[in-house]
Amino acid sequence: MAAGPYLYSAALALGGYAAARAGEDVTQTGGAHTAILLGFTLLPALLMAAALAVRSRYRLDTRFTAPR
Repeated sequence: MAAGPYLYSAALALGGYAAARAGEDVTQTGGAHTAILLGFTLLPALLMAAALAVRSRYRLDTRFTAPR
């Protein structure tokens, strides 16, 4: 399951991001700018670190890695 888009949209919502419709101008708050920045930098880094932590604990059985 891909959790990244859900977490990114949650970060935008927490930051106060305001969506615009066609032809509508919306000024984003400072919190929204920060949420966009963190959503593209810190959030993917944290998700990658979590994936690496899980992956580092995974070990193949010897029956799959032994030469035949």
